[in-house]
Amino acid sequence: MSKKQRTYKSYSSELKLEAVQRALAGESVKVIAHHLEITDPDYIYKWIDQYEMYGEVGLKRKVRNHPEMDKDFIIQELEMENEILKKYLQILKREGKQRNSKYIS
Repeated sequence: MSKKQRTYKSYSSELKLEAVQRALAGESVKVIAHHLEITDPDYIYKWIDQYEMYGEVGLKRKVRNHPEMDKDFIIQELEMENEILKKYLQILKREGKQRNSKYIS
């Protein structure tokens, strides 16, 4: 007797995002799965959870063997991203004040 090898299909983050956005807009998960050729509509529910927890970044991450470690890694990435954005906003404010002071004098 031969064993049937299980194959897994992977989906792009763009496809996942489209499926999530359509589902959140109220479209049927079964219809979305059929149109986008997603083998199991339950995947879309998992993607929605990932999207609601981590945003688009969550759809790009591969959560395998150590999901807790992966969550910590995602949190670290997001914290780093937040710090970068805060610094960028400080730079923009500083540039805005410099421009405004030119007009005042």
